[in-house]
Amino acid sequence: MTRRRAAIVLAGDCANCWLQRNSSDASYFSRAFGEPRRFAATSESISDALGYCPRHGATLLSYEHLSRGIAHVFRDLIPGLIPLLSEKYFHEDLFQKIFFAASSSCPACAFDNRRVGRRARRLARQFASAPDQTGYGRLETICVRHFQILAGELKPELRMAALTRYVETLDNAAKTMEALLQSAQEMGAWPLHDAVATLNHALDLIAGKSVPNLDHDGNGLAEALRYCPSLAEGIAYPKACPLCLEADRIRQRWIRSIPVAAKLDQGAWFLFPTCPEHIWAVVRLDDLQLTTAVVAHALHIAIGQIHQQILALVRAAEITEELALAAAAAHLARWGRRRRRKISEGRKPAPPRSTKCPQCERLAIAEVHATYSLLELLKQREPRDTFNRGYGLCMKHFAQVYLMTSKGVVRTTLVEGQQEKLAEFALMLNEVDRGIPENETTALQNAPWRLVLQRFCGFM
Repeated sequence: MTRRRAAIVLAGDCANCWLQRNSSDASYFSRAFGEPRRFAATSESISDALGYCPRHGATLLSYEHLSRGIAHVFRDLIPGLIPLLSEKYFHEDLFQKIFFAASSSCPACAFDNRRVGRRARRLARQFASAPDQTGYGRLETICVRHFQILAGELKPELRMAALTRYVETLDNAAKTMEALLQSAQEMGAWPLHDAVATLNHALDLIAGKSVPNLDHDGNGLAEALRYCPSLAEGIAYPKACPLCLEADRIRQRWIRSIPVAAKLDQGAWFLFPTCPEHIWAVVRLDDLQLTTAVVAHALHIAIGQIHQQILALVRAAEITEELALAAAAAHLARWGRRRRRKISEGRKPAPPRSTKCPQCERLAIAEVHATYSLLELLKQREPRDTFNRGYGLCMKHFAQVYLMTSKGVVRTTLVEGQQEKLAEFALMLNEVDRGIPENETTALQNAPWRLVLQRFCGFM
C-alpha cells in the first residue's frame, strides 16, 4: 500500500460510532425538502435559525435533486423574514431570540442531536438493566462527543463505571498513537502494515463520523481570496460574503501552518485541533504522521476532560457522605432544618472545565476582529457605498454584525441592503417555481436555489 493509497483509506467515511450508526443527513434533507407536507415546518425552522450551519449548507448544496423543494421552502420563508430585519423589531423578544442564537443554530444539527439523544437514552436504559458490565464493551465503538451525551444520561454510579471504562479505551488508543509516532521516528519512514487500521480506530474515537469538506466552492473561494487580499477589497466583491472570506483566509493560514509547526515541534499544541471538524481538515492534508500526532494530542485532551469528570463524581460522593454525617449530627443535636439546608446548599462540587478547540477559538476571535474592522470601514461614506454595491453579508454574519452595530446610518444601511437583497431572491425564486431542467448544468450551477443557500449558510 502506497502512502497516497493509505491516505485515501484514512480519509474515508468513518461511521463506526454506535450512536451515529444508520443516521444520515440525507434522510433529514429528503424529508425536509422532498415531502411537501413538511415544507411549512422546514420553513419555520430555517427562519428561526437564519439558515443552516456551513457544514449542512455544503451538504445540502450537493443534493441537486431537491432543488425544487429548496426553492419552494425559501420562496415561502423569505417574505416573512424580511420585515423582521426592520430596526423597529430590534428589541423585540422574537428578534433577540433568533439573532443572538443564529451563529450556533442549525435545524439539521438539532435534528441529529435529538436522534443521538434518543439512542443515548435507550443505551443508558440497557446499561441500567444489565446485571453486570458486559454491555460496556460497546463504549469502544462510541466517539468522544457522543459518549459525553451518553454519560449525561447515566446515573452517577453507572456514569463512574462508564467513565472509567471509556478513559481506559482512550488511553490505550493514545498510547498506540505515541508508539506509531515513535516507530516512525526511529525507522525514518511510516510503518504501513497495520498502522492505517489502528489510526482509523483512534480517529473514529476522537472525531467520529467523517465531516464533509466544508469548502464546497473551493475554486470560487480561492479566486475571491486572490482578488481580495484584505477586507477593504472584500466588501466590494460581488460573489461572496466578506466575513466568510476573512474566516476562510484564517482557516487556510492555519492549515498551512500546522505541518510546519509539527515538523519544527514549535507551538504544535497551540495549533493542533481537538474538534471533529478541524481534525478532519488535518486528515485531508494526506499526511499520516501529522494526522497521528494530531489524533494523539486530541486523545490526551479528551482523557484530561474525562479525568475531571471522574474527580467531580468522586468529590460529589465525598460531599454527599459529609452531608449525611452532618445531617445525622444535626438531627442528634437538634440543630433544625434551616441549618441542614444551609450545609447542603454550600458544598456543591464545581463542574469540570471544558477545553475548547484552539482553531475554533481562533476563528471566533478572527471573526470578531473582522466584524469590528467592517464596522469601522462602514462609518465612512465611500466604503459604505462600495459595500452596498458588493455582495453584502450572508445571513449568519449579518446577524452577528447587526447585533454589534449602534443605532445610526451604519445599522440602517445594513438593514436596508439586506432586505433589498432578500427581496431580489424572493423574486427570482418566484420566477423559477417550475423547477430547473435536469440537463442544464450551467443553470444548475447558477440557479437561485444555490445562491439563496449560500446567502443563508455562508461560503465555508
